[in-house]
Amino acid sequence: MNIFLIPYTWLRHFSMALWCGAAGLMAWWVVLTLTVRPGFLASVVPAWPPSWDGPLLMAAMAGAIAGANILGQSNLERWALWKRFTGTALAVGLSILFTVIWYNLWHFVEATFLFSGEAHADHAADSSLVSLRYRLGAFAMGGLSSGLGPIFVRKLKGWPTHLVGGLASGLVAAALWHINNFSLGLDLYLAGAALGFSWGLTYGLFVWGIPDSLYAGWIRVLTPARYGRRIPIDAPDGQAKERFTGHFPRGLDLFLGAEDGVQELHLSVRVDDKQRYSARGLSLMPTQVKRFLEKVDLRYDPRRPAPLETRLSSGDRIRIGDGNTFAEVEFIMLPREES
Repeated sequence: MNIFLIPYTWLRHFSMALWCGAAGLMAWWVVLTLTVRPGFLASVVPAWPPSWDGPLLMAAMAGAIAGANILGQSNLERWALWKRFTGTALAVGLSILFTVIWYNLWHFVEATFLFSGEAHADHAADSSLVSLRYRLGAFAMGGLSSGLGPIFVRKLKGWPTHLVGGLASGLVAAALWHINNFSLGLDLYLAGAALGFSWGLTYGLFVWGIPDSLYAGWIRVLTPARYGRRIPIDAPDGQAKERFTGHFPRGLDLFLGAEDGVQELHLSVRVDDKQRYSARGLSLMPTQVKRFLEKVDLRYDPRRPAPLETRLSSGDRIRIGDGNTFAEVEFIMLPREES
């Protein structure tokens, strides 16, 4: 997870999801390997009773996915190494602890209240029974626990998202595990792989994604006179900031030549304290923002009390000047570390 390798596109929302999905898949593979105990592992890893399979798998999934989520965030935000280690270890440990507690609590409720009759008691107690009817609660408790661990590392920030996202990821994993068991050929091996990957994928989509605060806005010149020249929009302290473009020789943030149809003070791009970007036309000459299926004319209208303004998104292009001589700049989002 390196912010320089994640461009500011809609695909960035899937980066954390794939990262957590890979962690869930690896956790499933490790548990499966330790269960089968091939080769030398048979003499190193002691065998456990079948009743431990469920809690061990749920605990491994919850711990690995919660730890991957915190580790991914700490790598992206460049935490200190000791903080990365302690934060990840705390998320893993708390998620495993909560999973074991909630798993056993659920089975107590299940045996005491839900399936206490003679018709269902034997089935509920059978650890080898792969039926969603008797295992749904275990998945729900495991998913909820995977969301509980990172809450304390993030100091309760975004706790509703963690709880709802964790619970949803456990239930999605349960659904795909059940579908692979009974609808796609009764393949328990692929069902386990689908369980781990879907749990992590859903978790990464809902619990914590890559925030916009890791990126900053820039203006990049596209016309040949100053091609590739770019300036940052954001202020170092994160406060509101406005950058001005024109051909006045002093005091402007971005100079563009008058021979390209640029006026002394032609355009400004600003960002507010909530990291919302906008462009304002400051000249009577044409100033046009172009984006997919849309064009916005920002030329200054003297009849209005304030310049026209439009929100900017990464990739928007701004053409400054008339049709014969013009300059073109692009608004782009880049990792903040480049500022």
